[in-house]
Amino acid sequence: MFLFRKKAIALLGSAVLALLLLAGCGSGNKEGDAKSDAPSQGGQKEKVEITFWTTYTDKDAGPITALVENFNKTNDHITVKMLGNQDPTKQLTAISGGAAPDILLTYWNNIGPWADAGAVLDLTDHIAKSGFDVGTVVPAAMERMKINDKYYAMPFTMSMASSLMYNKKDFADAGLTKAPETLEELFDYAKKLTKKDVSDNITQIGFIPDYPWIDNVFWPIIFGGSWVDESTGKVTPNAVANVKAIAYQRSFYEAFGQSQIDKFKSSMGKRGTPQDPLLTGQLAMYIGWEYNFMPERGENGPIGVAPFPYPADRPELKSSGMVSPRALFIPQHAKHQEEAWEFMQYLMTVDAQVQFSLEGHVIPTITEALSDKRLMVEENKTMWEFYERAKSENLKGFPNSAYINEYLQSLTEETEKALKGTVSPQEAMDNVAKKIQPLADGK
Repeated sequence: MFLFRKKAIALLGSAVLALLLLAGCGSGNKEGDAKSDAPSQGGQKEKVEITFWTTYTDKDAGPITALVENFNKTNDHITVKMLGNQDPTKQLTAISGGAAPDILLTYWNNIGPWADAGAVLDLTDHIAKSGFDVGTVVPAAMERMKINDKYYAMPFTMSMASSLMYNKKDFADAGLTKAPETLEELFDYAKKLTKKDVSDNITQIGFIPDYPWIDNVFWPIIFGGSWVDESTGKVTPNAVANVKAIAYQRSFYEAFGQSQIDKFKSSMGKRGTPQDPLLTGQLAMYIGWEYNFMPERGENGPIGVAPFPYPADRPELKSSGMVSPRALFIPQHAKHQEEAWEFMQYLMTVDAQVQFSLEGHVIPTITEALSDKRLMVEENKTMWEFYERAKSENLKGFPNSAYINEYLQSLTEETEKALKGTVSPQEAMDNVAKKIQPLADGK
């Protein structure tokens, strides 16, 4: 998947996970040990400094730095000291070593395994005492923060795959005047937008379902699939909709040829460069995220954007899509948990969300912020339709759990086999169920 999502679904190595298991008995202070609310000699609370670690590099840290500075200017009893470029490995090392920061921003799929290892604070009491309304958050984003019916984090921002991006010139050359609305139309468009030379080699292709990566979450969502039956606790990778999602992707390889597509992929330009295949027209259509082709998708730009198609026989699935949030969490043994929670609440306010969205060009997770007039400025116009799509009730994501990374990895491995035709879609997903159910059972 795209760079952020690749990181978001990376497996935790066994050695790193072993470190995590030490977190529950680390030397850091528990909430009751903190003395941050002790009055000073003058009878007023001493100003507390809390540490905030993020994954943002120096290059990308401007928007989050601005939020921290604003908080520090307006808060009279908490100062936030931020440290960026702290990837999950660095975060784990600090947490397991008893030197946990007070609050961290990480990739959402880390929360399940880390919470299971006892390294993440359950926010249930903080949410109840403060009156924070989780219903104000985009449901699909908030759901990713839940493990065993408890919330362990807050979704600060979210990325979203719910769009089809396409090369306008390719469409015009093929006589296509609008984007496809259904998956059946998408397949038909892909045929019309594919060209071959005299040697029968593909020179332009309409759509590649697993480019730039195998997406083992997006496609089942588009087909209305699921991964866990909450009523029984059974994993459901082999649900009918999930199998249909893989069969649909496989149909492109059956129509255009496995070797032909593989050969064409090797000739495509590098993504994110002027030779990007969607920009050059080598590839006519693409599963789009809000951060793709920002300068090129304006009204007069070469890239068009439309809602991603849905199955013709399932119109209720229109506007489906996948969300992938960044999660704010407090370590179980953080020194200043109350102050960290106060800062977390600030980051989840409409004002903070709007400010960060404008400067960082991301999607807010507070539903009210999605309609905020401050976002509707001309220089932010290419984000407007993404804000609107973020309101869809058909947005979903992968369920968080202690075994999430093993589940995702198994889905990727078996989906790849099915796309190559070495096993059937049904066999592939049956294999996943056999492998993952023991993990879900705690065996």
